[in-house]
Amino acid sequence: MSEQAIVAAATPWGRGAISLVRLSGAEPELLLRFCRPSGGFPPARRARLCTFFDADGPFDEGLLTFFVGPRSVTGEHVAELGCHGNPLVVERLLAAAVSAGARIARPGEFTRRAVLNGRMDLTRAEAVMQAIEAATPAGLRVARAGLDGAVSSLCSGLREGIVDVAAELEARMDYPGDELALTDDVALVGQILGMSERARSAAETFRAGRRLVEGATVALVGPVNAGKSSLFNALGGSERALVSPTPGTTRDVVERRVLLGSVAVTLLDTAGLRDDPGAIEAEGLRLAARLAAEADLWLVVVPAHDPESAREALLLAQGRPHLVVTNHADRAAATGLTTNALTHEGVGRLADAIAEALVGEQLGGEVVIASARQRDRLLDVHRHLLGCVQALDSAGPAVAAEELYSALERLDELSGRDTREEVLDRLFSRFCIGK
Repeated sequence: MSEQAIVAAATPWGRGAISLVRLSGAEPELLLRFCRPSGGFPPARRARLCTFFDADGPFDEGLLTFFVGPRSVTGEHVAELGCHGNPLVVERLLAAAVSAGARIARPGEFTRRAVLNGRMDLTRAEAVMQAIEAATPAGLRVARAGLDGAVSSLCSGLREGIVDVAAELEARMDYPGDELALTDDVALVGQILGMSERARSAAETFRAGRRLVEGATVALVGPVNAGKSSLFNALGGSERALVSPTPGTTRDVVERRVLLGSVAVTLLDTAGLRDDPGAIEAEGLRLAARLAAEADLWLVVVPAHDPESAREALLLAQGRPHLVVTNHADRAAATGLTTNALTHEGVGRLADAIAEALVGEQLGGEVVIASARQRDRLLDVHRHLLGCVQALDSAGPAVAAEELYSALERLDELSGRDTREEVLDRLFSRFCIGK
């Protein structure tokens, strides 16, 4: 073995019918120190009944399945041990594996070894994390596309195109008088701009992709008695916030998680804005302002019968994503996005508008990303390709080629072809143990 074997529980901690413990880098000799398969060690990819034992004797029966590297999830020998789903059994099985020579895996170490052994690139590794975190079916589809290689294919296509253009420029530099150019300048610039646009377009799906995978936060803000709590309850489908005609009823921030369209949304019902809050209410307003500042979207709730009272909220919302909702539409003439929280009139339209505002941006392209790292590298590629076009017009093919090589470096960082150790440390520290 080139590295010490690692072991971790691969199923959530708790009681259940079965639990799974996984080892990577474990030779059969190590496994036989605490596993006794019936009828001998199992053939590759065939489960076999096994007795698990330690220094105190047998403690459970389960299944042993062995995957021979490099045809395994990590590229190393991998063993999966199925035992009874009692945490006491799992702990004892982990301890037996450690006593046999393995060590407990660090967060994300199984996936990290898969990347280092060429079983997946970094884009697929990030998709593993997204598949774990996805809060909605739409988020799972984003993760599934990443696991299927959508981002990887985008990178490969861009890389192939950039290499072709770089070869064209190198030919022009090395043999300037031999007319070796295969593409005229107009077509070459068009090819570069097309690749630049593909990178930019994919990068701009990040915000929507992240919200589909992780969910979004929406803060209801507005003056007292605008109907924020009633609207909060109506969007959530049940009563969670106290509703009263007395101003200042909501003094704290009330949260609830709901599904609006394809997005898992955390709604924040904030204290109403007014000029003379009491001490406790003022503290609630400070907390509301702090949490609302981090929200993905504001719903500025304006009472239809007193729109002037929402002036402060509308001023605060300037410069940030927001929707203006006119509530109490039954009490005065209103236009635009209108609701009546008590009768639920307009609430369905509001839910659709929230989902559209959160994820309705540029999701019709070939790939949707949910990784800030991927977004940043793709934007770098976009900028370097634009720099290449500018250099062709002013500085010449040598400078333009350098911009292309910089774009290739960013693509290699994105896929993991050339990744520094600290980047891997940061990425996989977010994984759970056992992935």
